[in-house]
Amino acid sequence: MNVLTLKIPEALDAALQAASHARGLSKSAVVREAIEQSLGRQADAAGAAERWLAQWRGRLADPAPNRKAAKSTKAKAPDQRLAHILAKHLR
Repeated sequence: MNVLTLKIPEALDAALQAASHARGLSKSAVVREAIEQSLGRQADAAGAAERWLAQWRGRLADPAPNRKAAKSTKAKAPDQRLAHILAKHLR
């Protein structure tokens, strides 16, 4: 097992000590669980985003085959708005 050394504020150390005592676990075990849960939530969120993207992948069609025609329209088609959202917020 690898060793990790880190500095934490006194208040966080006190909370960690209290949680460790209340649960009957070492501080290391409490920190390991917290890290695993945090990384698990991130993985779940990334997985949810990937599943959502997979359902839309290939469905974003340009409603106007001619680019000049697409630029001349004032309102964006729903697919164009979704494509914009995906491009801007999902990397």
